[in-house]
Amino acid sequence: MSLLKSNYIILKEQNLIVEYHSGILDTDSFINFKKSITLDPLFLPSLNYFVHLKKVTFSTTAEDINKYVTFLNTNSKVYGNRRVALITNTPNQVVSTTIFKMIQQNTSQVEIFSTNESALEWLNSKLDKNEILSVLAKLMLV
Repeated sequence: MSLLKSNYIILKEQNLIVEYHSGILDTDSFINFKKSITLDPLFLPSLNYFVHLKKVTFSTTAEDINKYVTFLNTNSKVYGNRRVALITNTPNQVVSTTIFKMIQQNTSQVEIFSTNESALEWLNSKLDKNEILSVLAKLMLV
């Protein structure tokens, strides 16, 4: 049983998938979650990602992160050319996301942020800080 709670919403007009995760993140649960997003009728490989990880504890090793990167590279047509903003706030989150950023070699651009606002700016999103907080609040309740 997974200890990770994950939800998402596709904001097509913003060219954005907003993900909210909480709990203990393990690689298999995260891969299964990513696969489920691709089944959404609104999903497009070109959508950018806003990934809120501030409520996550990573239960991953470098090998686990390599497994995830291999999954992305194997499915690069699905998880292709996009921007991925990872929002973190603990050393555990920063270490795991930094390792991911360093070893991933697919066509995505990945950056790590500590604030929602800086992530949205990098993603060229028109959402403001109150709008993203509203979206995240809805995802927390699902």
